[in-house]
Amino acid sequence: MPYFLGEQAIFQEAKVVRQEPGKAIFRMVMQTANEVNQNKRFYPMKVLGEAMDNTEERMNRRAFLGELDHPFPGGNESFDQVRQTTVSLKEVSHLVRSYQFEGNKLIGELETTSTPNGSILLGLLKDKSGIGLSMRGMAELDRKPDFNEVKGPLMIICFDGVSLPSHKAAVVDFNEMRFESKMIMEQKSGVICAGNKCFLPNYFDKLVESNMITFFDRWV
Repeated sequence: MPYFLGEQAIFQEAKVVRQEPGKAIFRMVMQTANEVNQNKRFYPMKVLGEAMDNTEERMNRRAFLGELDHPFPGGNESFDQVRQTTVSLKEVSHLVRSYQFEGNKLIGELETTSTPNGSILLGLLKDKSGIGLSMRGMAELDRKPDFNEVKGPLMIICFDGVSLPSHKAAVVDFNEMRFESKMIMEQKSGVICAGNKCFLPNYFDKLVESNMITFFDRWV
């Protein structure tokens, strides 16, 4: 014989046990223009600026994502080429919210994501680790005697979190960081049901004492 199953809301008074950082939002130098970086590449301001303009659509829908570390080669050349030009969602650790140029510095506002790698990045930031950013992109190079100049159009894939950025200035500035807290709630077991509503015991007692609910419809 089938039984009717009805779900009821359980009313409770939340109790905060503690708060801890659940997300980091921070501003930092993402890259510099018009200078040779440690990989001997030179990004003209015009080329970098136009490339960042083309990322705004992704930024606006919170889809300008980055990974924790660059992808490591796996030995399969065809796969590695695709992997280098793709952001793997399961490897994402942060997103870029906005950007601006200050002189030749590209400044971004970033946010850690609620993903496993986002939690790792958050932990490193809480520990004040010197995390940097490094861009993945696609463009042609104009080979000079001492460096390679990046030619437009430059297609920026992402900015990954790394320990050794190619641009020395592209490291976290802990003075430009804030943490958003998440509340850790007390968990209790056992409920008291009155009519079609259920309550946690402590909250039920408070409501009875304040005459917000009546336990008995009549005296017996």
